[in-house]
Amino acid sequence: MSNTNPPILAESWLELPDGRLFWLSGRCAIGRHLDNNLVLEATSVSRHHALLAAEPAGYSLSDLRSSNGTYVNRAPITRPTLLQDGDEVRLGDAVFRYRCTRRAEIDPTVTHPDRTRRIDDVRERACWLVLADVAGYSALNSELGSKAALQRFQGWIAGMRPLIERHGGFINSYVGDAIFAWWPGDVTSPLQVRAALAAIETWRKQSPVAFRVVVHHGSVLFTRSERGEELSGQEVNFVFRTEKVAKAFGAPVMFSEAAAQTLQLAGRCTPLGATTVEGIPGRFVFFAPPPAAGE
Repeated sequence: MSNTNPPILAESWLELPDGRLFWLSGRCAIGRHLDNNLVLEATSVSRHHALLAAEPAGYSLSDLRSSNGTYVNRAPITRPTLLQDGDEVRLGDAVFRYRCTRRAEIDPTVTHPDRTRRIDDVRERACWLVLADVAGYSALNSELGSKAALQRFQGWIAGMRPLIERHGGFINSYVGDAIFAWWPGDVTSPLQVRAALAAIETWRKQSPVAFRVVVHHGSVLFTRSERGEELSGQEVNFVFRTEKVAKAFGAPVMFSEAAAQTLQLAGRCTPLGATTVEGIPGRFVFFAPPPAAGE
């Protein structure tokens, strides 16, 4: 999420039930027949069930007069429907999720009316917030070319996602070249979050790209819609803006003071220094985690 005019990532993909990621590029026909771009073997899926088409605003989904219907967020569609990041798509009994990178210049803490069609409830919840951000994507793009750089970015997402989700985390959004994830404080132990961070650090050596991780803890406003949880509030602003701090410190992993305390690592972390955070009053101390912090 560098401000040095990075190339705008506008990638879209499907998270399939078996854990695979199916990357979209142009038109994508979905159905049971082998001539589809994405073949689903479920008997409830029609031979030619649905079509995803690339448009300037993103991907639209159309039903191809299927036998069992096409649903977005549990609602049947009868006309081409523009998908939003996090939408649940169901074709017969096959259920998967549409994901896409949001533009980095859009404030991820703002919930837009077109993204939240129906609000069920709003509540505050304490949680750990993690922002994992690709470092030097612009340089990588210049060095390798856009296609090779994109393949590395895709490999990074495919590697990071299971490390987060297998340890009780949730990916809220993909913003620019970053992953924004959270762990609920009321049902997740510090050990789980530390285990996730340890797994990410172990995998770092195999990662196709260099990346930074910033970790924070605080009270977050949750807005629930058909697509899941939207997070907002001062603590979300804080974690996104501290990515610049981690870059300035040259820290591959950086904890806020609240993260170090709630992860039960206070006194074991190495202080990186105290600094201001853009748009947030005060000075804040940040830390590097101790070796093998997740063990």
